[in-house]
Amino acid sequence: MNATCLRCDWRGDTAAASCPECGAPLYRPAPRDPVPRGAAQPPDTMPMERAPWARDAPERARPVPSSPRRILLIAGAFFAMIGFLFWRGGGNPDAGRVAGSRPTPPETGGRLIYAVPTGDSAARLWRWDLRTDRVTRGPLIPSPLALVNVRSSAHGWLGITSDAGDGIREASVLDSLDAGAVPESIGRGDIVTWTDRGTTVVLVERGPLLDRCHRLVHVTAVSIDSPREHVLRDTICGDVASVGRTSLGYFLTILRDHGADVVGVGYRDAGTLLRGHGMIDVSPAGHMLVTPASEFLPQGPPSNGSDPPTIRVSGAAFAFRLFGGRPVDLQAGAVPLRIERVLSYSDGSVRALVIGRRGRGAVALWEIALGIAGLDLEPPRSVIDVDGFTDAAYANDGTAFILTGGRLWHLRDDRLTAVELPGGAPAPAGPIAWILQEPTT
Repeated sequence: MNATCLRCDWRGDTAAASCPECGAPLYRPAPRDPVPRGAAQPPDTMPMERAPWARDAPERARPVPSSPRRILLIAGAFFAMIGFLFWRGGGNPDAGRVAGSRPTPPETGGRLIYAVPTGDSAARLWRWDLRTDRVTRGPLIPSPLALVNVRSSAHGWLGITSDAGDGIREASVLDSLDAGAVPESIGRGDIVTWTDRGTTVVLVERGPLLDRCHRLVHVTAVSIDSPREHVLRDTICGDVASVGRTSLGYFLTILRDHGADVVGVGYRDAGTLLRGHGMIDVSPAGHMLVTPASEFLPQGPPSNGSDPPTIRVSGAAFAFRLFGGRPVDLQAGAVPLRIERVLSYSDGSVRALVIGRRGRGAVALWEIALGIAGLDLEPPRSVIDVDGFTDAAYANDGTAFILTGGRLWHLRDDRLTAVELPGGAPAPAGPIAWILQEPTT
């Protein structure tokens, strides 16, 4: 064999100047001088492993034969790999993502608690210790709508909001995460809201309509450390849509014929705080997220005259501080951010993760800055598109865990990373929460 075609890999003995298969010019190695017997080989030369033309010129790299078919195969493999990486990355091309990694645990450790439905309106809690990378079975609980820290993430207790049927919510608490632990019921209501860093749960019972507008409303606050407090028990013309608490007292969104107002109750000189608005949520530090009444009020009464269900307060969001002036709109690119639900607050309540949309855009999970009094708020930032059930929980180091579309993500320094649990651990399929340590009594 004295000739090689670098285009189609043909090799053979021929005197022709071109390849008999494809017509390309043929390559012929230069004649070599034999190495005298006993002469030393160059130190980087391995005659038995090198191509014939490399023995005379060890500094020359061997040409890599190529062909149109090989080029197409290599290009196809490359673009297939790129497509796979984008598929693993999910819905937000602006976020940097690495699939299948483990989050770096905070210096203090910590545990991610998550729910997995078991059927029959029940779910099993599991706890993932990030420091030891172990997942442990927890107690069986009623199917949760939300999990919250009670007192603090360091205390380890969990508050549970579950569906009791017929639109009624139930609040309960777990002071142990052992597999045999049983949650203790606190109370039920049409509205259940955990406030004051989970220390207090507020229950709102809406009585039936007594006439065209009047109903009996009973608002009860249950604290883990003190007896029940009857915040309000009165017949009102209207309805209650949301409830929250600040250091000053309790606040309700009261629906009336003329619209909606945010009203204070349970403290001296309580009255209307903000007219023409509803309260979406209140952070543990007392920051309010509000929206104009026109965003959530139905257009006219029910056609059949029946008692309407509880109305969820949601819409174009404004940040509002007690005694801090008018509400400030949360705009994302000059378009108001419409918040549907608040999922989690960071320590200090400086940030929150919410489900919402910008204008008529797709529903996504956003991180919003609640800021410091006197400073301009940073614009909301889209984190990831929402796919099916979605929940989030901040860890004590400021990072966050996000569950959406059946996949778990870790958010750190504006970078979203897909998370894999240890082998054999069940996948999260319900609400999640973060605790710093096992519950202490």
